[in-house]
Amino acid sequence: MTYPPDGSGGYGPGGYPQNPDPYSQGGYQPGYGPAGYPQGPPPRSPWSSPAVLVAIVAGVLLVAVGVLAAFLLIPADDDSEEKSAASSTQATPETVTNTVTQTPAPVNPTTTTTTTTVPNRPLPTVPGADWQGFTSGPRCNASDDPAVAIGMTSRSRVVICQVGNQTGRWYYKGAAPNGTIELQYPTLTGDTFEARNGSVRYLVSPSSLTIVDGGRVLSDEPMIAYWSRG
Repeated sequence: MTYPPDGSGGYGPGGYPQNPDPYSQGGYQPGYGPAGYPQGPPPRSPWSSPAVLVAIVAGVLLVAVGVLAAFLLIPADDDSEEKSAASSTQATPETVTNTVTQTPAPVNPTTTTTTTTVPNRPLPTVPGADWQGFTSGPRCNASDDPAVAIGMTSRSRVVICQVGNQTGRWYYKGAAPNGTIELQYPTLTGDTFEARNGSVRYLVSPSSLTIVDGGRVLSDEPMIAYWSRG
């Protein structure tokens, strides 16, 4: 019999056989531990436990999810800031100053009252006469020509008329059984009006109507009624 070089004869402590290569005969062959008792398989690593592996995988997934969420949130924050800035820009309207020129309200026009100057219309004291002469003639021509003197004799009637409101511009009108006459621009001397028709002069005073041709008196008629506007 051949013994191992160490002289143990192939037996370990306590005289039990010792297999120098427990894996050489195929499969797992338990060896022998201290005191010669058989020794079981080597202890398993705690990292090989399914619970540990699940925990590790879960932790890795949580870390991955956290990293992914961080990357996703960063652009979202940027977009939110940009959107917030855009909203702020849009929310603040541009200040536009408009100059409005207001036209003042029209002032009620002042009512202009046109006052028509009515010529002085006195009531002459001569019978059958009004402010323009005798109602049956003679009388002043225009509707606004007033009489300034009216006289009546036993055979004649005379009127001195003023042209409108033109003071000092007169004309003479007379009527007698033999006809009527009208003369322009008589003159006034004292209280006597004088109208001329060629060489013939007609003198009208408060006392008489005298008709003179040159130095010869053609007629001298006393006044029955006379009125003049002083």
